[in-house]
Amino acid sequence: MRSEPGGRLPLWFGARVRRAAGAGAAVAAGAVACGWPHWRDAPGAAAVTVACCGGFAVAGGVLAAGRSGHRTGLLFTVASAAWAVTWTASWDAGAAPLVSVFAQSVFFLAIGAGVLLYPSGRLGAAARLWTAAAALVLLGGQVLLCVTSRPEWNGFAPTVIWPALFPDRAVFDGSLRVLTGSLVGLGGFLVAILLGRLPRTSRLERGFTVPVMAAMAVAAAGAVAGQGSIAGGGVRLEDVLRVYLVQGVCATVLPLAFLATTLRSRLAELTVAERMQRLADPLTVVKVRDALRGVLRDDTLDLWFWAPGDGAYVDGAGHRVPPYPGGPGRWRHEVRTSGGAPLATVELAAALRDHAPLVEAALVAGGRALETVRLQATAQAHLERARAARERLVRVQAAERERLAADLQRSARRRLRALEAMLAALEAAAGEPSARDQAAACRRELAEAVAELDDLARGVHPAILADAGLGPALELVAARAPVPVRLDLPARRFPPEIESTLYFALCEAVANAVKHARADRVDLEVRAGPERIVARVRDDGVGAAAPVPGGGLAGLTDRVGALRGRVRIQSPPAAGTILTITLPIR
Repeated sequence: MRSEPGGRLPLWFGARVRRAAGAGAAVAAGAVACGWPHWRDAPGAAAVTVACCGGFAVAGGVLAAGRSGHRTGLLFTVASAAWAVTWTASWDAGAAPLVSVFAQSVFFLAIGAGVLLYPSGRLGAAARLWTAAAALVLLGGQVLLCVTSRPEWNGFAPTVIWPALFPDRAVFDGSLRVLTGSLVGLGGFLVAILLGRLPRTSRLERGFTVPVMAAMAVAAAGAVAGQGSIAGGGVRLEDVLRVYLVQGVCATVLPLAFLATTLRSRLAELTVAERMQRLADPLTVVKVRDALRGVLRDDTLDLWFWAPGDGAYVDGAGHRVPPYPGGPGRWRHEVRTSGGAPLATVELAAALRDHAPLVEAALVAGGRALETVRLQATAQAHLERARAARERLVRVQAAERERLAADLQRSARRRLRALEAMLAALEAAAGEPSARDQAAACRRELAEAVAELDDLARGVHPAILADAGLGPALELVAARAPVPVRLDLPARRFPPEIESTLYFALCEAVANAVKHARADRVDLEVRAGPERIVARVRDDGVGAAAPVPGGGLAGLTDRVGALRGRVRIQSPPAAGTILTITLPIR
């Protein structure tokens, strides 16, 4: 082993690896001691078993020291020690064989439970049922085999300590066959549980789970095949030890798969960091979000940024994000700056919580990119606030127009009508013709003033728009237009600010078609969907219409834009004009 300069250990041989190596060495030494009578005549089998037990313990130690797989690692370490103790059967004396058969049961139980605990460290309902059934079959079944058999029926010397309370060869053979069949059922149940998890796992987690499932299938097949080979009569100790060797070699595929998965996870962290650091300018929120989706293999990942001015998280469009936790199956992970201030929040699949180091590596590597696009999101949030303020102003203006028009109709017009009635009475009471003529002239002037006041009220906010809605109001406009106006309007009502904005915008469009485009015909249609309303005005005029600063089309565009709407003008020369207005419905 090469040391770093100065006599220090290499970086990869840290405390975590040293502890795992120490556990592996201790278990390997224990395996040598437990199986010494057999190893003296079978050095090849000894080398294989020592490597298997030690490797099992090392894998368990490495997993136990990590964030994911901690409980699995502890159980694998227990399993490696139990497998070393299993070889005490080679002494074939005292209580060693009895300890050996129960150590074998503990070995398989610990392996199965460890696999089910990976990587979340929790057992679901099906996994708990399997663990209970496995404990009953492996430990309870072993008790049944012991009390119904003699040691020589199991390949051991007749003089060993053995609880042969009710020895019966027929019962023993039947129990052994039932136990072997139960082991097959347990293996199938375990594989079914693992397969059932696949649809609920993320693409990233699936790449780590499949190798473990394949290794588990190999281990289960080895265990069942080995146990079945000694189910008949005439079993010798050599046969038992040979089965132990085969089962141990097959089971060792599991820790190798877990070690490979752990190594792959570490390599994935390095790859993720490298890919995030390679993000090229110009950086955008969508680009960073899609990069995180790609490296973490989660197409549902979402990204929000802390906006200090708002005191809340906002998305890429500047909209506020609710502070409550994500829904079922979701995980929100907060990212902070080096100074500890909030930077961003990532919402992703809850399954990625078991791969927190990988997620953290991606976010740390993308820290510079997150800082950059946070500025964009914050600027967008400021723009969103300005838009919201302008939208509120439009609503207030629409309400104020409606109130002012109503006041003109109710108050000023009533007073003028009362004054007209007074002049009529004065005209009737006047004795001289000149006085009556003067009163009549005043009444005519007053009638004209009332008519002008009515026109002003309609210009401010038509009463029919507030009372009956957009459709009847536009029908009145079409009836007063100097050219034919064909209407296609919905009967439904809309929020007041939308009706007011559309009404005045469409009136302006019709007026432009008549006054500037010199159209002979105008078509006006309004289509309302669940999320937006689209209005379109077509004319057969001279075309070539374009917004001019301070002109009617420019004011129309500004009015629609205040409600987050869009105006599109198609006006080729001599081919008429199509003006399309799109407004969101909220």
